[in-house]
Amino acid sequence: MFKYWGFGLHILSEIEFPEFMAAEFEQPDIKISIGAVPERLAGEDVLHKVRVSMSPTEYLQKVINVASYYVANGNEIRIDPNPAADEKSVRLFLLSNAMAAVLHQRNLIPLHASAIFHEDGVVLFCGPSGVGKSTIVTALQAKGYKVFSDDVCVLKPSANNPDLIMAVPSYPMMKLWIDSFNKTGIEMAGEEDRIRPHLAKYARFYHDEYEIAPRPIKRVFMLDAGSLEQQAELKEMAPIESFNALQRNTYRHVQMNAMKKRDFHFSIISKLTAAVPVLRISRPQHLNTVNEVVELIQSTLRLNG
Repeated sequence: MFKYWGFGLHILSEIEFPEFMAAEFEQPDIKISIGAVPERLAGEDVLHKVRVSMSPTEYLQKVINVASYYVANGNEIRIDPNPAADEKSVRLFLLSNAMAAVLHQRNLIPLHASAIFHEDGVVLFCGPSGVGKSTIVTALQAKGYKVFSDDVCVLKPSANNPDLIMAVPSYPMMKLWIDSFNKTGIEMAGEEDRIRPHLAKYARFYHDEYEIAPRPIKRVFMLDAGSLEQQAELKEMAPIESFNALQRNTYRHVQMNAMKKRDFHFSIISKLTAAVPVLRISRPQHLNTVNEVVELIQSTLRLNG
């Protein structure tokens, strides 16, 4: 059995995960095992989607040619892998969909956000897949900023102050498309770093710099690549607009609804938007504005601390 830390949880796993951080502990928060999964979830509160079923306490997903995943009670993940599936693909869907289900079941909010350290806290970068969160964080890393988390940050109230919302990192791996390497000028990854065979997305690990302690959120940047303007623009968002944008950026949003977590999400996101500025960065979709966006971010952080 392997022992890891990830998403703020102690994980005991039958599968080796190079993506996670090795850890020592007595009692795991969740267990990952290989075995048969239910064919179907039963009950009046089960929501059935295409190859996915969900209830407040159970989650079942069947990924064609990869594996079936069963998640229960926020403390168990069972995998039934396809014998022909590659290990990277089996791990990838667990790290995304199955782990999101665990977090929702445990009353934790996985936010679709990358983050860097700033002063005594962290700065988040939100937005849908493909908007450039990882690219911007990689460019900031090249400027000397330290990466806190890529793609997902877990939100939770501070143990000492329930009105203070903290961010918890996911695991020490960044996932970058080929154009991210080109736009930031960093060295291209090798073929062995593909996160899945035949997918042009690559892993960059940072275990040596990884810190697992929760950090207060100082600022949120909402990335938008749909601007009609010819340059990047930054504007602070109104509280209602900020709330709606952050709610939409809940990772695996459909799970939140099926697991009846909307009231809990409303409380956490409301506290966050009441305390933390949220700024929208709009930029043209088909231009390389990475350097321009990074300068806007740096100027804002220097100005506001």
